[in-house]
Amino acid sequence: MNHQIVRMLPSFEAAEAARKGLLAEGFDGNGIDINVTSDEAGPAESHFYVGDSPAVKGGTDYKNVYKPADRGDLCVMTVTVADASQVERAKAILEHNGGFDADPAHLPPKQVKT
Repeated sequence: MNHQIVRMLPSFEAAEAARKGLLAEGFDGNGIDINVTSDEAGPAESHFYVGDSPAVKGGTDYKNVYKPADRGDLCVMTVTVADASQVERAKAILEHNGGFDADPAHLPPKQVKT
């Protein structure tokens, strides 16, 4: 049974370092997939960005209101492994290179205050 680990990485360079680390540990290169979340139109998180009116923000300028966050090109890396014993090692290599799990379903449940 195959297991997949999906992580976001902050840049292509970080994704490439993670890929090299995985290969050095013996992971199959055919099971490593990197997708950059930008294209010729720019980073994906900026495609639908709209800012508040400066009046709403207390008169702040464009830099604080409309300019998208400077996050660079995020990369999505999917690592597929056949052996469940490799999952934790793959996660550790990805985390070492800045990888993070962006899936909210994997977050611990929120505590409800009563």
